[in-house]
Amino acid sequence: MQDLIKRLNEATKAYDEGNPIMSDAEWDRLYFELKVLEEKTGIIYPDSPTQTINYEVVNKLSKVKHSHKMLSLEKTKNVDEVEAFLGNNDYVVMAKLDGLTCSLTYENGELVLAETRGNGVVGEDVTHNAKVISSIPQKISYKETLIVDGEIICFESDFVDFSQDYKNPRNFAAGSIRLLDAKECAGRKLSFIAWDMIKGYDEEDLFTNRLNLLQNLGFQTVPWIKENPIYAIADMKDYCQHNNYPIDGVVFKFESVKFGKSLGETSHHFKNAIAYKFADDEYETVLRDIEWSMGRTGILTPVAIFDPVDMDGSLVSRANLHNINILTDILGEPYVGQKIWIIKSNMIIPQVIRSEIVKEHNSTIPFIAKCPCCGEPTSIIESDSGTKELYCSNPLCSGKLINRLDHYLGKKGLDAKGISEATLEKLIEWGWVSNIEDIYSLYLFKDEWKKKPGFGEKSVNNILESINNSKTTTLTKFITAIGIPLIGNAMAKTLSNYFKTWEAFREAVKTGFDFSKLDDFGLITSEAILNFDYTEADKLYLYLNLEIEDVPVSNKLEGKKIAITGTLHNFKNRSELQAVIEQAGGKVVSSVTKNTSILINNDTASASSKNITAKKLNIPIITEEQFMTDYID
Repeated sequence: MQDLIKRLNEATKAYDEGNPIMSDAEWDRLYFELKVLEEKTGIIYPDSPTQTINYEVVNKLSKVKHSHKMLSLEKTKNVDEVEAFLGNNDYVVMAKLDGLTCSLTYENGELVLAETRGNGVVGEDVTHNAKVISSIPQKISYKETLIVDGEIICFESDFVDFSQDYKNPRNFAAGSIRLLDAKECAGRKLSFIAWDMIKGYDEEDLFTNRLNLLQNLGFQTVPWIKENPIYAIADMKDYCQHNNYPIDGVVFKFESVKFGKSLGETSHHFKNAIAYKFADDEYETVLRDIEWSMGRTGILTPVAIFDPVDMDGSLVSRANLHNINILTDILGEPYVGQKIWIIKSNMIIPQVIRSEIVKEHNSTIPFIAKCPCCGEPTSIIESDSGTKELYCSNPLCSGKLINRLDHYLGKKGLDAKGISEATLEKLIEWGWVSNIEDIYSLYLFKDEWKKKPGFGEKSVNNILESINNSKTTTLTKFITAIGIPLIGNAMAKTLSNYFKTWEAFREAVKTGFDFSKLDDFGLITSEAILNFDYTEADKLYLYLNLEIEDVPVSNKLEGKKIAITGTLHNFKNRSELQAVIEQAGGKVVSSVTKNTSILINNDTASASSKNITAKKLNIPIITEEQFMTDYID
């Protein structure tokens, strides 16, 4: 049927352009052959010449709540983990298509809804576009409710026509299915590949039989095989490359639908399948320079600059090298023109993984001798652990100041909203700010400031108001904001709970208090606190109005250290759950150790590192509901 549709439509187009490729009699014969097949099978495709296509235009995409959960897949890059997951159960191996997940609903044999996955609970209604995609049947012979999940993709061979304007097939498909004009979408050569039947033929238990039933209804279905995992991965990848399927892995799914459902689900994924993700693709490029990025403490971080590389649809030309140790381990003595290889670590962060090291060359990139921000000399410092860093020792360095200001006023500090790094740079450039304390005198420049390009009375007033509002804060936020090395919000909370006031904390520093006796504090952290210069912090404290922080309203969790992992169901975020724990006298810790009392994880059976550690140490793993019932309510 699809072959007939293609031949007839090509002939119609050629005829309209004045270059007929088929006689009228032949066209009529094929047309009636198609019509008979449509009546016999009950399958009708949108581009069939027996139909009149209605190209609908919508004003916006409506949100739609899914009739079923559209969860992700558990992922691994380890074949041993795949084999352990499968055990001795019968399974099928499918291509993991790299497109946009979409669900189709049919009622009484007609397509009534197409929806994107969205966040797994709510997606977008793209029915107007689904009605013009040639591989999506508009009518089928099955008259009961049928729900089919699959992938909207653009075959690599079809993407060639669009590759000059779009980065990769996945982004192209995802953007195209969300177009408001269905006629524009129809020209994008999208395909729908079905990979699961959610509702319909409920008596059929074998997954592959259900795929065959979908084929009989006119759907294109995902390529699948039954084979040993090692061979299956290679064979499926080879098959898809030869047939132009865009894929990023292989899915292993249990053949028995009933057995798969009995395994249940987590908040993130169903437990009836696991995805093997292909190893990160390596991209070869050429090193051009090493730039050095200034941090608030004076540490200069090396950043590799290289010829732009197209990685999954985005042009990448920079990658953080972290410190001198890592730079030299990977690059040796870096030089202009050096071949390097880049990956996207976890599909997100560009990372240099190796390089071609040549002993003789004439274009070495030396470590900078002068700070790029202030021009003062740099030096190499080495920590107790052996980590080497390039450091600017100038206490008045403008680069340090920008980063210290950004940290002090930022979300991790006093949270003065609406003050960008670019604004801070201007304030320093104009000579109005040479230290953090100067931000509290900026109102003196208000009249001059609002006349500056890019600013106005409203924006200046908003910035000044934000700075003024940030003066009312807590001791925890203030200790975090001043930037003591190794002291983040959690440790600042411990300090504020223990000392209660800034004066008490400062007295402890002056008298050489042993901070290592506090929970989760070690000797290095204690030394960092004692060696910090508090001259500026003491001045800043005088501008602030420190509010009394919440104190525990009960002692139910006194002495208990609680770790949290996984997705939450009842709390908006971890901060909300942390507040409940602290109100009951407990302490939230970031890792699971022998001193941890409880691990909260809604997926108590997951193979996460925290779960594994907790089980080894016999630490209870409980859900949110159990925690609230047993410890709070």
